Amino acid sequence: MHFLRILPALVLLLSAGAVLAEDHSGKPKQAMFKTQAEAEAAAPGFGCKGAHRMGDMWMVCFSHGDAGHQGGH
Repeated sequence: MHFLRILPALVLLLSAGAVLAEDHSGKPKQAMFKTQAEAEAAAPGFGCKGAHRMGDMWMVCFSHGDAGHQGGH
């Protein structure tokens, strides 16, 4: 049910372009991609493997809980 509460914000972020996460240096890094291959390639930067579908986009890691950092995506 948590997903239903954040769905409007997620839709807004997706409509603005790529969703970004912040790395340890404070620089934003992209967490969502148009293709599965792009998300899978970026996953090691989040401390995980794989990708999962989020609507029409692909997000790094097999699931949200897989990201190896705080304040992930």
